[in-house]
Amino acid sequence: MAPDKKDKKKEKPLHADHRARMQDRVRREGLPSLAAHEVLEYLLYFAIPRQDTNPIAHRLLQRFGSYCNVLDASEEELCKVEGVGPASARLIASLRKFEQYYQLQKRKGRTRPLRTEADRIEYVSALFLTEQEERCYLVAMNDQCLPLREVLVSQGAPNHVGINSRKLAREAVASGCTCAYLAHNHPSGIAVPSRSDLLATAQVEQLLGTLGVHLLDHIIVAPDSAASMMRQYRSAGGDRRPAVGSTELLLASEPILLLDGEEDPPRPEPPQP
Repeated sequence: MAPDKKDKKKEKPLHADHRARMQDRVRREGLPSLAAHEVLEYLLYFAIPRQDTNPIAHRLLQRFGSYCNVLDASEEELCKVEGVGPASARLIASLRKFEQYYQLQKRKGRTRPLRTEADRIEYVSALFLTEQEERCYLVAMNDQCLPLREVLVSQGAPNHVGINSRKLAREAVASGCTCAYLAHNHPSGIAVPSRSDLLATAQVEQLLGTLGVHLLDHIIVAPDSAASMMRQYRSAGGDRRPAVGSTELLLASEPILLLDGEEDPPRPEPPQP
């Protein structure tokens, strides 16, 4: 006997009721009421409308180890997980970028000067929110320490970035700043300067000084912390200031080890004129 047509119309996926209950729970109690796998399951509803996303959520956590690691993964890495297609990968990978854009828009029109270490850290933190490679910014300011603009000076690898001193000088002059600070990130490290960081900071301070620009600070941003390098650099480097003879300065994210005879990280060869 053929199934009744009315019964056919009533048929629906087994997970449909579960999805409706999950959506209702989020409306009533919010995302904090969910476990990590449930949040990912709920998120995937927006990319996968007619499939049980619970197993995919569990596979994502198995692959990357935590909810945060899933959101930090690239689209390419996410697509390697069974059940995750390009649309799902793009959705997950975009979340942190939307957060970054929100934070950058929120600080627009800022009128508070960046006089303290905390203010400077807060101002640049969003710039590094989604970065897996090192980047270095120059934040140009006026006499009142109000930010004029931030300039991406260079970007490099996960553990180092080179700064072209000619570009740095050109950008500083073009901004019309009288003071500035540097900020770079340690994507997989801690907010502690390496020997190359200390050397590069001394060189930049001297270079900008010849242009009439006072380098106020150098901020290091790590995944779980951020700090000013200037106090550490001055106490560790004393007044031994290297000459600015190279056009390429190196910032590296290996933490400094206060051991006698320790070798510095390798420095890049200066480019040929």
